[in-house]
Amino acid sequence: MDFCKLVLVLAFIGLSCGTETKSPCQGCKDLVDGILKGLDQTKNKNFGGGDTAWEEKKNLKYKVSETRLVEVLESACDKDNFRCNEIAAEREDDIETWYKTMQDSKSLQEFLCVEKAEVCCLEGKFGENCEESCPANENGDICFGNGKCEGSGDKQGSGTCVCEGAYAGDLCNECGPRHFKGFGNDTYTMCTPCANGCETCLSANDTDCLTCAAGYRVEKASEPAEKKEAEKKDAEKKEGEEGEAAAVEEEEKPLTVSCTDVNECVEQSDLCPVGEYCANTEGSYSCEPWKCSPICTRCYGPTNRHCFECIQGAIMRAPFICQDIDECASGAICLGMYEQCVNTIGHYRCECARFFRRETTTGQCQPDPAIYSRFLPNRLRRPQPAAEVKKDEEAAKEEEKATEEVAEEKAAEGEEKAEEEAKTDAAEDEETKQEL
Repeated sequence: MDFCKLVLVLAFIGLSCGTETKSPCQGCKDLVDGILKGLDQTKNKNFGGGDTAWEEKKNLKYKVSETRLVEVLESACDKDNFRCNEIAAEREDDIETWYKTMQDSKSLQEFLCVEKAEVCCLEGKFGENCEESCPANENGDICFGNGKCEGSGDKQGSGTCVCEGAYAGDLCNECGPRHFKGFGNDTYTMCTPCANGCETCLSANDTDCLTCAAGYRVEKASEPAEKKEAEKKDAEKKEGEEGEAAAVEEEEKPLTVSCTDVNECVEQSDLCPVGEYCANTEGSYSCEPWKCSPICTRCYGPTNRHCFECIQGAIMRAPFICQDIDECASGAICLGMYEQCVNTIGHYRCECARFFRRETTTGQCQPDPAIYSRFLPNRLRRPQPAAEVKKDEEAAKEEEKATEEVAEEKAAEGEEKAEEEAKTDAAEDEETKQEL
């Protein structure tokens, strides 16, 4: 056992100059955890020879051998855990006593930390003399069963309740933010979440908010004005003490409100860096790495319906909705012979009509020889070089592809216009209904 003592003393000397923030009790608990972990890892080992019968004959038990204890203690404490190594060095004899005689009959933590080292208390107790008790209800549930007692079992513990989840208060028997008390008595409290947007509330209904959470604002009173007026008239009709009591009760009744989300992306600017757009979320916002629509210069979303500003060649048709200007619709551009106007995002381009191509020298649109030569009599046809024929075919393919893209763009614009007109008509119908 002398070797074991030497190991512990050297470990203690090497760490005595370090700074330690753990309490002696926590250090002792770390030591207990390390010892129990080591015993569990070595429970199926023996002396190494593999001859169990010889060990039993010589009355040698690896379970309580010094060889096993030395192996366990060498790794019981981390090298930087000063308290753990300190108690291991000071209480080596007590550890050996428990190891050889009490492994199966007594808790190591209670024996070593509470009775011998006297740095800990029993669970639920704290204070210098272990006379203080953690807050509990009539049933003995510490912190009403809704939290943990800080420093329970530690002489240096504070004994205050650290509440979990939805609970708050000195005894964790009250409801925290965004929760209300669904049920409660002297021994039990049940907290239920409020509706989204409520900081405090009376129930889970979104009209029973008392105050709004951050990122939300009061939308309206939950009770309509007509209902309040009717209740006021009914109260005025009551006479005597009953009428006065009802009026007092009505005045003391808390005013509930509805809370609506604040769209920070619309009401504030420059929330996100360049290259990201602001996406509104419930009670907050986030910056998303999406690109704005090509028709927007600044945006809070990825489509043309999330624009703060439009590019040149586009207009803001409705709030935050940019629409491309179709320059070709005026009919005053691309007036050259056989020319046609093709609208693009923010601009336009002049192209030759189908079966025509632009001459590089004059810049005018002329009939494409590669197309029209097919309709000439055989005697009037002039053979073309193979390279020129291939070039003409590629040009024709590009022309067809460009024409298809133009048709697709026009179809998409038509669908979008139809959708917007339908929404506008629906909104007008709704306004008409409301006016009626």
